[in-house]
Amino acid sequence: MSRLPSKRVLAVEDDPALMELLRLLLEREGLEVEVAQDGLQALDQLRAHHWDLVLLDLHLPKLEGLDVLWEMRHDAHLQSVPVIIISVDDSPHTMLQGWRLGVDSYFLKPFDPDELLRVVRRILSLPCEASYNV
Repeated sequence: MSRLPSKRVLAVEDDPALMELLRLLLEREGLEVEVAQDGLQALDQLRAHHWDLVLLDLHLPKLEGLDVLWEMRHDAHLQSVPVIIISVDDSPHTMLQGWRLGVDSYFLKPFDPDELLRVVRRILSLPCEASYNV
């Protein structure tokens, strides 16, 4: 299956099992996936490279996900990078903060992998393909 140049995705998640699931899902879509396990590492990677999409957990070591998102939205080089939040936090206050900071989508854990892939494809303008059961 030939593809256009790979889109780069940064997945920020501190749960190793979920990180591996995200990596597998995204790599099967032909995406180049890098990972960060805490908020500070995420900011370092965000500032060091070009990204087409960020998948962001909210409850992270060292720096919370909403703080990472705030930093992104106040950085001229990062403010337009699409962000999908994936979190267990379903509090209306937290969700509203995410939407106010310009998050592109918000998924609650546990999430439907097929639905996540549909949103990723839409954001990255990828062709729709058969979904994978993981």
